[in-house]
Amino acid sequence: MAADVRSIDAIREWHAALATYGDTLGEALAGVNLELRRAEDWVAEQLARWQRAIRDCEDDVTRCKAELSQRKFPNWDGREPDCTVQEKNLRVARARLEHAEDQVVKCRQWLQRLPKMIDELYGGPGRRLANLVEGALPKALADLARRIGSLDAYAGLRPDYAPAPSAGVSTKSEARNPNLENSKPEARNPNEGGGSG
Repeated sequence: MAADVRSIDAIREWHAALATYGDTLGEALAGVNLELRRAEDWVAEQLARWQRAIRDCEDDVTRCKAELSQRKFPNWDGREPDCTVQEKNLRVARARLEHAEDQVVKCRQWLQRLPKMIDELYGGPGRRLANLVEGALPKALADLARRIGSLDAYAGLRPDYAPAPSAGVSTKSEARNPNLENSKPEARNPNEGGGSG
């Protein structure tokens, strides 16, 4: 099939644009993969944070229980003291502990679910795009560069053949070398002077 190439420079520009697009895609894929790893790392960090919070909350609960039990001792006059503040502190500490435990459960669930979700939603398309960027695109760019080279070589060719014989040209070598025409002896017209008269 014949190609109707009108501008090799346009093909060169397209080659450069395609290479730039491939670089942009590669950088975008690397950025997405980095962000996905950061998301997984963030969830893992949150798990560690909430596990530390559980230990702190357990310490608070223990402290609040001790304060409440100390407060419950009767006064020197035999009356039972008011423990509402200590009971409230214990309820708050237990609520914080429960919240931290809930967060640990959620973080563990997300640590299991997130990689599966990433693989289901992004893994397949991401791998296909990475294969295109790392495999097919460089091959296509190399093939296009070879074709541009072939077109350049073709455009640089000069015809090495003579036109069909005509009355004005007698041989191929004369047609190729215009200096040979100048060195031909001039033909004389019999009607001109120089003959017998």
